[in-house]
Amino acid sequence: MDKYAPRERAKICLTKPQFNIYMRTFDNMTADRPSSGRQWTSRNAANVALVRDSVAESPETSIRRRSSQLHISPRSLRRILKTNLEMFPYKM
Repeated sequence: MDKYAPRERAKICLTKPQFNIYMRTFDNMTADRPSSGRQWTSRNAANVALVRDSVAESPETSIRRRSSQLHISPRSLRRILKTNLEMFPYKM
């Protein structure tokens, strides 16, 4: 914005009422949309239940071994343990 003079800047920028109208319109457009982005593929309910059962069965199994047994990546397994099951992998 430094390369524009104050009068040129005023033509480019929105005034407060214009900005409010723009924001109201934008909010209405995005309110009904489903959430965008990539869906979680490994942290689904089936895998969370599978990990929960596996931990209950043998809590001393390492993450590396458990991930190969359950066919889930070690990082996804850590995420499931920490966020979904609220466990700490080193304290199981």
